[in-house]
Amino acid sequence: MKKSFLVIGLGRFGLNVVKTLVKLKADVLAVDINEERVRIATQYTNQCLVCDPTKKSVLQEIGIKNIDHAIVGIGNNLQGTILATMNLKDLGVKRITVRIDDIEYENVIERLGATKVIIPEEASAIQLANEVVSDSIIDYHEVKNNYAMVKMIVNDGYIQKPLKELNARNKFKINIVGIIRNDEFILPMADDVIMSNDIIILVGKNKDVTKFERFINS
Repeated sequence: MKKSFLVIGLGRFGLNVVKTLVKLKADVLAVDINEERVRIATQYTNQCLVCDPTKKSVLQEIGIKNIDHAIVGIGNNLQGTILATMNLKDLGVKRITVRIDDIEYENVIERLGATKVIIPEEASAIQLANEVVSDSIIDYHEVKNNYAMVKMIVNDGYIQKPLKELNARNKFKINIVGIIRNDEFILPMADDVIMSNDIIILVGKNKDVTKFERFINS
C-alpha cells in the first residue's frame, strides 16, 4: 500500500523532498504559507496548498488523519517548527521528521514529538525521501549519476533462495555487496542464501533499487 506524506515548508530542502518522493511514486501533499513556493511545487505535484501549517485547525482541515508521515522542513523558523511538531503529535501522526538548523534544539524537538530530527547537509533531502518512502530501507547514500548504496532489511515473508538463483544483477541491475546477519558481516557468494531479517547492502541506480525492494519485500 502506498504511503502518504505531508511536506511542510517548501524551501530548497522541502522542495527536494517533494521532488524525490514524487519520483518514488509516493502520495505527497505539499504545503507552505508562501504562495510563490507553492506555485513552484506544482511543477512536481498537483497536491499543493497555500496555508499556515503551524495551526492545528488547518492541519485538521487538510486531512492530517490520512497522513502516514509528516516532514517538517520550515528550517530557520524555530517557532513555526515547534508549533507544527507539537500539533502533528497532538493530532496523532505516528511518524514526524523535523529539519532543524541548530543542533542545540535536537532534544527539544524530540521531546515535542519528532520521531527523527535531521540537520541539513548536501543531498540530505534526497537521502531522507528515499529512506522514509519504504519501511525496509534503513540507510541510503547517493553515490553519483543516480546510483545509490542502500541498506535494506528483508521482511519475514521473503522466500529464501541462493543468490545465484535470485540473479539480482541480471534481473534488476543491482549488486548485492554485503549481508549483515546477527550483527555479523557476510561477503556474499553465489551459493549464499538471503534470509528473513537479514540486512542486505546493495548498489544500483535509484529506480532499480526501488524495483528490487518492492520485489523482495512484496
